Amino acid sequence: MRTTEEQQQDKEPSIDDMRYDIAEREAMNMPVSNMIDILIYGCEALEDMPDIEVRDEWNMLFGESEKDVDKD
Repeated sequence: MRTTEEQQQDKEPSIDDMRYDIAEREAMNMPVSNMIDILIYGCEALEDMPDIEVRDEWNMLFGESEKDVDKD
């Protein structure tokens, strides 16, 4: 099993760390057809996404779930 950068973080991630985590997760789950679409049509770069949207997306994907909070 591959360990991701997100799983190795010990501190609160920066916005750039969050962008990398989102990109890494998307790349790991991306089918070949999506890669072909990106090569043909391009994509919206995470670098161009507003910081608040990056934070919201990151929290949705990697933030603590309710069950994680209940453990404390």
